[in-house]
Amino acid sequence: MKLLNFLKKWISILIVLSVIVWVFVINYSFVFKKRIVGEVVAAEKVVVPMAVVTSSPNTALNPQVFSFSVGVKDRHTGEIYVASSEDRQWAAVNIGNCVIAAYFPYPPWQLSKGNTNHNARLLRNFTSCDQLPEQSWFDSLKFFFLF
Repeated sequence: MKLLNFLKKWISILIVLSVIVWVFVINYSFVFKKRIVGEVVAAEKVVVPMAVVTSSPNTALNPQVFSFSVGVKDRHTGEIYVASSEDRQWAAVNIGNCVIAAYFPYPPWQLSKGNTNHNARLLRNFTSCDQLPEQSWFDSLKFFFLF
């Protein structure tokens, strides 16, 4: 009986630890995303030399066709954060606008891309940083879940 209780305890601990590790490994970019608030210094469409040919109207286009290169200067540190993005909302952003963006880092086990970001999601867009609202606890909660 003691052996059975011991096994139940350790198996349940192992399952909980496995789930926690799985969440952090699979969703690393989402869990460790950065909230960047600042001025856009670059937002350019990446032009890839390719022909877009489809065989039927239901064929989905390659998402790289809508790729953007984005640079945002953090208003607190002055550091410029850059990333590529397939978020089409960046087409509506002009240089000099003030944005709130989520930057998603590559996981550290991808050594060739370490300390870089693979996506920048535009959350809010303002014409100047004077229009930024104060951040509340609800804004932090919205950022964590990105809703």
